Amino acid sequence: MRIFPFLRNSLLAAGLLPASLSLQARNLSAQPYPSQSSTATELRMEDYEQLAGPFVIGGQNYTVILRGKKIVNAGGPGPAQTLAGVKITDAGGNAIYEKAFSNVTEQDRFSGSVSASAQLMSGKTGAGLVIRYFEQSQSSRTSALRSQESWQLFGMVNGKLAPLGTPAPIGSAGSGGPYMGVMMRASNGTVTVISQPDTIEIRAWTGYFSVFIPLRVDWNHGGLAQGQRCMEMFGGGLREVGCDMRVEFIRKPLPDEFTFARLFSEANENMGTPEHIVLQKDSKVEILGSRAITMWTENAETIQPNLSDVWLHVRIDTREGWIHGDEDFAAVGLPAGSSAP
Repeated sequence: MRIFPFLRNSLLAAGLLPASLSLQARNLSAQPYPSQSSTATELRMEDYEQLAGPFVIGGQNYTVILRGKKIVNAGGPGPAQTLAGVKITDAGGNAIYEKAFSNVTEQDRFSGSVSASAQLMSGKTGAGLVIRYFEQSQSSRTSALRSQESWQLFGMVNGKLAPLGTPAPIGSAGSGGPYMGVMMRASNGTVTVISQPDTIEIRAWTGYFSVFIPLRVDWNHGGLAQGQRCMEMFGGGLREVGCDMRVEFIRKPLPDEFTFARLFSEANENMGTPEHIVLQKDSKVEILGSRAITMWTENAETIQPNLSDVWLHVRIDTREGWIHGDEDFAAVGLPAGSSAP
């Protein structure tokens, strides 16, 4: 299986990913676009256009057109270009989907910027399109950049290419979508009920590192559902807990000769007393995985994962356990920050 080119090529735990899923990618190629007249503030704007595709989906060719605006005479910090709109056309050049973005300027820059990339996904259920959006904004020239990722997945809905919307909760049968089972963590292990859709991964930023979130897709029938959901027994009932996910990270050197981290035996602050581990500059730190609860929301026709109760599975020298929170993540070289475009 291959996953998004902006993800690293590796698999989830055995049994989660169908081996038959494949990915085909096309690079974006820039093309010139006629310039516009200057604005009232004497900013010189220029339009640009990028093309992705053509992509073969449902036996038809589709092209993604990314149109943006660039401030030619930008001076000083801040974004000088941003996405203005997305259009998907068929082989005849007819628009089958369009989405516009507002562009606000402040003095000689944009107040925020949006970029996008498009990928073709294919598997045993057919083929579909994934568009990833990366948005950056700042409240002032001196404030830190805030970043946000979102996605659109397109598949065949009633014979037409259309957005798939928010992933259905696992275990439910959405309209035209696949029925999913529930992953349940119990004292005797984890039991998973799996249907037959394609499984893909989306790399999402937690604020400290990236995790790979699985989704299950039926490209030919417009089905989109969560890839996993984990529950545990609590007080005679069930409650949601975090699921294990692969992790991608870039560790930074420790600023001090030594620091401390709380090491929990379980990914639960209420389970026992944490051990306080001393980390030195030459301590060996291994990142083994992550655990978090994932909820999906839809905003302006894009979907976003909301991660909560984020934990990191680590091995520090000879000690293995779980860490949680800003100070402990920073202690192992993963301070809070923004994701890369």
